[in-house]
Amino acid sequence: MKYSLGIDLGTTFSVVSIIDENGIPKVLNNAEGNTLTPSVIYFGDDEIIVGDGAKEMQAMGDNNIACFFKRNIGDENYVLQFGEKYYNAEDLSVIVLKKLKKDAEAFLKCEVSDAVITVPAYFNNLQRQSTINAGKRAGFNVSSILNEPTAAAIAYGMKDVKDKKNILVYDLGGGTFDVTLVHIEKEIIKVLSTDGDHELGGKDWDDRIAMYIGEKFFEKFGVNPMDDVEYYNDILVKCENAKKHLSKRDSTDINVYYCDLNEKFTITREMFMSLTGDLLQRTRSLSEDVIKSAGLSWEDIDGVLPVGGSTRMPMVLEFIRKVSKKEPITGINVDEAVSIGAAITASMENKSTSDKVIFTLGGYKKTEDVMSHSLGMVAFDSSGQKYINSIIISKNKKIPCSEKRPYEIRTGKNRNNVLEVYMLQGESEEISDCTVLGKYVFYDIDYVGRKPSVIDIEYAYNKNGVAKVFAVQRETGKNLPLRIDKIPENFEWDEELKEEEEIVHKSIVISIDLSGSMRGVPLKEAVEASKTFIDNIDMDNSSVALVAFADRVQTLMKLTSNKEEIFEAIEGLKKADVGTSTLSEPFGEAYNVLKDAYGDSFVVVLTDGQWYGKTDIMAEVNKCKESGIEIAAVGFGDAKKEFLDKIATCKENSIFTEVSNLKQSFSKIARVISESESGLRMFQKNGSIKMH
Repeated sequence: MKYSLGIDLGTTFSVVSIIDENGIPKVLNNAEGNTLTPSVIYFGDDEIIVGDGAKEMQAMGDNNIACFFKRNIGDENYVLQFGEKYYNAEDLSVIVLKKLKKDAEAFLKCEVSDAVITVPAYFNNLQRQSTINAGKRAGFNVSSILNEPTAAAIAYGMKDVKDKKNILVYDLGGGTFDVTLVHIEKEIIKVLSTDGDHELGGKDWDDRIAMYIGEKFFEKFGVNPMDDVEYYNDILVKCENAKKHLSKRDSTDINVYYCDLNEKFTITREMFMSLTGDLLQRTRSLSEDVIKSAGLSWEDIDGVLPVGGSTRMPMVLEFIRKVSKKEPITGINVDEAVSIGAAITASMENKSTSDKVIFTLGGYKKTEDVMSHSLGMVAFDSSGQKYINSIIISKNKKIPCSEKRPYEIRTGKNRNNVLEVYMLQGESEEISDCTVLGKYVFYDIDYVGRKPSVIDIEYAYNKNGVAKVFAVQRETGKNLPLRIDKIPENFEWDEELKEEEEIVHKSIVISIDLSGSMRGVPLKEAVEASKTFIDNIDMDNSSVALVAFADRVQTLMKLTSNKEEIFEAIEGLKKADVGTSTLSEPFGEAYNVLKDAYGDSFVVVLTDGQWYGKTDIMAEVNKCKESGIEIAAVGFGDAKKEFLDKIATCKENSIFTEVSNLKQSFSKIARVISESESGLRMFQKNGSIKMH
């Protein structure tokens, strides 16, 4: 039988599982006969030891130890030296994975190459890609990586869950914390939202005891053994053991010997809770954020599933009872659940065994996962004064997923035409608060003449939650090659980017006639046409406002580049109340919105008639034109072409159409705006661009 491994590559311990020939999950023993392999490496003079032997050397206080490096995977600045060699976290993970592979093959008595490796749900793109790289370097075909809470939910979902349930997976491991809300039905597990902290785990509870001991020892003797690297590992191991003892006892003792001095410290369970209470509160805050982001409350949660060895601490279980007002879900091994879920996924992805797994695992469910970080790019804010993180794919979107954005660039005959996109992960607009993924450079762009070339960029998360970016040159249909350049840590965004060619920002007011004759099908088509316009405009370099008019004129939304807000405002047209006749006009309001806007300004107006209530329409129209605001007019129904010609910047930019063709007309306008040359008006008196 061809086996596929499910690997929980943990911060403190790693676990390997398979689905056996009977379709039953099985956790594999390592060479030492244990199911848990410590993620610890000892670098001796003649050999490298991984696992239990390395853990023993750590307990003896040996300094040639690498541990807790999972937190730093993907970080090039994390480097350890042993002997004459240097290792980053990915290198160290390769060593652990090779040990896991070797032991699994010895246990199964056959070669194993396929594996699913789990990662914390809150891992970013760099960490995920580095984990995949480590698996490949260790000799695995990494069929996928899987979020740890999702893997635990899959293992739990094997049970015969008959009713629909909302389960909060509370995953507190040795070095990371993830919290994921899943909705479980008979045939599917849907991840609703997820969050976490990859620098919060059981080690932090150990560290609090160690800090307390170091401070108390210093108070009595004037020296702190934690400052001495030779004693540091020894004390950390004692603190870790003390934490485990306090899960079964009310108190435990720690003896510290240092510089011919010794002291016994008694740690009570109450004292331990006092030292670490803020750590629990951090998990509570993240848990409540996850529930809130899914639009639910604690009352909507059917149970909390503890996962990870650190959830064995009584304070954690009591905390779960307190906040959820329910008993924690039991029945799965908190150390093994993640690995078992990964093994189920691995077997389903193995074509030679998937049919049997489906047959034997009656409780197997399909899974829909989400990504824990928003994907964005560096762009100007609406004022054009500051670089910000412009979010393209919001966190908690179902993966795989993608978004497309058009982008314009000038091309030259005798130069290397490239488009540089600076990719980020994070929720904040502040670039410094985000993870910089790199400078994505699309090259070999063909020269297309004086007008800018439009590059359609697709931003995506694949099933592993790894960011992918693709680009197609619209004029040629060419798939553009990509290279990813690293960005220096001291990179000054405002200084470095200001010398690059600036794409002129476009500020656009969409003005919709909401008089009585627009009700019903016309308004429905107008809403869909407005959405089509937004889908076809370069929103990374545009801001859009929405104005409605009839008896009165009202700005429903000020200029913004937030696509979700724009779509919500467009939907709001259906409920907007500005009267039923045509006593007002939109241009005075549009002028007020655009007069201080950055970059080029446009008004796109839609009407199904003429406006008889205002005698000074042309005065307002001319005021817009004289200030450089470009106007496109679209009409249907009782609208007159002569009237549209008057209010548009030029005749070529007035469109009379059928209501059924509004989406097509708005799409054309959006493309013309996106493709207009930087620094020039969209509609020129000589050689105007025709949209119809």
